[in-house]
Amino acid sequence: MNEAVLEKKPTDGDDDHVGPKVVFEHVASLQEVKFRVNWNATLQSAWDEAYRQLNEPKRSEDRLQNDDGQDMMGKLGWTLRQLFDDKHTKSRKFQIVGPTGGAAQ
Repeated sequence: MNEAVLEKKPTDGDDDHVGPKVVFEHVASLQEVKFRVNWNATLQSAWDEAYRQLNEPKRSEDRLQNDDGQDMMGKLGWTLRQLFDDKHTKSRKFQIVGPTGGAAQ
C-alpha cells in the first residue's frame, strides 16, 4: 500500500496494532453495538459477534450491508483488512437489515 493510501486509511489510535472499532446497527430493533475486532477477523465473525452483543437471534432472512446500503453478503469471508484496503466500505459501520417488502393489505 502506498503512503498516500495509508494517510487516508481510517485510524483510531492503535488500530494498526489491535484492530479497528466497528459499529453494527440492527435496524429492526434500533440497537447499535460498537466493538474492536482483529484486522484478520472475517466480516462473518464480526457479524456473529454483533448478534451476540445485541442479544438478538440471527434470522435466515437477515442481510448485512455497509452504511452506504451496499450488500455485503458476498464478502462475509473477507477479512476486515481486505474490506478496508479494497475500499468496500467508507466507514466502519454496518447495518443488519431484514427483508424488504410492501405494506400489508
